[in-house]
Amino acid sequence: MGVPARRWSTRTDLYERLDDAKAYLDRCHLDLGSLEEAALVAGLSRHHFLRLFHEVHGITPHQYLTARRLKAAEQMLAVRDLTVGEIACSLGFISQSAFGRLFKKHSGMTPTAYRKSLLPCQ
Repeated sequence: MGVPARRWSTRTDLYERLDDAKAYLDRCHLDLGSLEEAALVAGLSRHHFLRLFHEVHGITPHQYLTARRLKAAEQMLAVRDLTVGEIACSLGFISQSAFGRLFKKHSGMTPTAYRKSLLPCQ
């Protein structure tokens, strides 16, 4: 997959713009509203940005952000200071149950089961 542009200079420019937008998403991975801002960072319309991002990375920007949020959740679950509900809220999920369903779909186990799997065997 790649950027559908004929000229090498155009492809290079679009790749650089998409890299800038991806770096922006990496810095703002908890904010789903940042998709509009990422398109602005890339200097592209929202539709063009979404299409090119998917073309280059194989996933949509929303899927990319969701994966980053779930990775952050895995790291937070390893630390026992926060409840699952607090983690869901801090990562911007609408509810604990929505977070639990998505986490289970992603990892194959509930957040609580994932946390228990990290405990050393006794």
